[in-house]
Amino acid sequence: MPGHLNLRYVLCLAVLIFSVLADVGAYYRSDEYEKGELGEWPQQTYHSSKIVGPVVDFLQRSDRCDDGLYTMLSLRGSRVPSPGPMILDGEGNLVWTAEGYVQPYALSKYIYKGNDYLTFWAGNDAIGHGEGMYYMLDSSYEQVFKVGAANGLRGDLHEFHITRDETAVITIYEVVQADLTSMYGPAEGWIWDGLFQELDIETGEALFQWRASEHFDFTEAYVARVGSGESENRPWDFFHINSVDKDSKGNYLISTRYMSCLAYIDGKTGEVIWKLGGKKNMFQDLSGGTATNISWQHHARFVDNETAITLFDNASRGRADPENISRGLYLDVDQERMTVKVRHEYWNPHNISSQSQGSLQLLDSGNVLIGYGANPAWTEFSVDGEVLCDVHFGPQFNFDTGEVLSYRALKYSWVGFPKTDPDIALQGNTTYVSWNGATEVTTWVLEGVDSTGAGDDEYLTIDSRPKAGFETEIPIPPDNEHRFIRISGLDAKGDILGSTLTLEWDPSHNTTISSLDVQATNTKWLMFFSTAFSTTIFLVIAWWAYVRLLDHFRRQRKRKQKLSRGDLHDFVTDEELSEDEIGDNVEFSLLQNADIHHEIGPLDELR
Repeated sequence: MPGHLNLRYVLCLAVLIFSVLADVGAYYRSDEYEKGELGEWPQQTYHSSKIVGPVVDFLQRSDRCDDGLYTMLSLRGSRVPSPGPMILDGEGNLVWTAEGYVQPYALSKYIYKGNDYLTFWAGNDAIGHGEGMYYMLDSSYEQVFKVGAANGLRGDLHEFHITRDETAVITIYEVVQADLTSMYGPAEGWIWDGLFQELDIETGEALFQWRASEHFDFTEAYVARVGSGESENRPWDFFHINSVDKDSKGNYLISTRYMSCLAYIDGKTGEVIWKLGGKKNMFQDLSGGTATNISWQHHARFVDNETAITLFDNASRGRADPENISRGLYLDVDQERMTVKVRHEYWNPHNISSQSQGSLQLLDSGNVLIGYGANPAWTEFSVDGEVLCDVHFGPQFNFDTGEVLSYRALKYSWVGFPKTDPDIALQGNTTYVSWNGATEVTTWVLEGVDSTGAGDDEYLTIDSRPKAGFETEIPIPPDNEHRFIRISGLDAKGDILGSTLTLEWDPSHNTTISSLDVQATNTKWLMFFSTAFSTTIFLVIAWWAYVRLLDHFRRQRKRKQKLSRGDLHDFVTDEELSEDEIGDNVEFSLLQNADIHHEIGPLDELR
């Protein structure tokens, strides 16, 4: 990559010394990266896997961010070839990703009924809100639950949040008719109504449903109709719900982006208890207006036993608006006195303005993590606002273009035990190994054996290396005499978690062979044999049917010939009929010991 020669020399030297790291690794304050000279989405490929991983740029870094947690993104954008949920480690290396999910949003981790799950939404997001499904994957990355909205509605991309009651709250958008005369529109206009549901995760039943148009006036919206609302094809999005939280009282905290306010909803009646911010703010702002002047905000959550609220305040509705910088907010909220004040504000050192999306998360360490939504960046702060780590996963050159983005950026602990095998690649005297999603591998062991079909106890250790990055490189020592090799992954206790396929090693060949190639070849052969077997069965059945049909016609012709000759004696006394004859619907029993002309009429009727 241009402008990266010095770092490449360092990496090459590291490989020569340690022969471990196969990943490109992260950049640090790279001008080439931020100017887009390394690509509109800097990425890396691997020897042992077809997965494409990100390359991040650390603009600021502190060991105070090293808490052992993983960063969770839902990477997508016009420059991302394979969008999907994605987990990165503290060094910015890929840990896990999954392809095949269309436009993923809000990868998170929840504990549900004692088990850890990765959760995210995927579906169609072409209209700024979505129609899709919510997925829950277990620690082996197997799909356990696929949840949809209830009551014939479709689940929206903005929220899937598992409550303390082990239910899920989701957002929904529905096109309905409404009287828009208060907005100088038609009496029979059209709106995108904002809804949320609380669902039973296992049955999909709606336990509660709320609808914005029944509780909010259209005049509270900050977004103009601008010709929308006149037809069903152009509904007006007056509310734009984007987050839902449920408290210990059974009430709900929601965020309405287009009314620039938070609202507290009664969990029994659906009535609005209070509004914070917006045109009908009900709180006294003890911070001179900086607590209630939120706009276009996202990701509102109760914290500190519901005495405080955190949110991401976009403050922007236009691309890279220099006068409206996005911030994280930590608010003290007194619901009895109806007062609010700013406890902490979190400002990115590069004055990022995010026109959409974003998140704020309080970490167990006391730090605060902010994801910048439409901008491919996250920043970790101390609780009082000091910048600790500032990371970009796309160049600042094209911030807010939609080319690379993640709806939220969150950090969680995670233990992954994929059911797949590790992947291996062999190139000359070098092996490469990776295992998508395996978090507990600490050491890779290169093993050899002299023949195929050997048992696990027959493999001998050739060399070992600590796992580093997504893909680890292990050279084959010059004195290796084993013809067949594999690599096993060990955990911290030294137990084997999994082993790759065994490959044949020929030091004279420098071509790359991988487990993916072997699997592809096996798949091709399986498809070939499956097709050949199916074709053979079809031909056998067709030939059998042909022979049976031919035999049937021959028998029919023979009967007619006998009848035409008047040779009825043999025909009548033939009491043992074939299955074909029985199936001819001819009542041969009438021919037995009877007057043939009396029972069946003239012989001509049998022809």
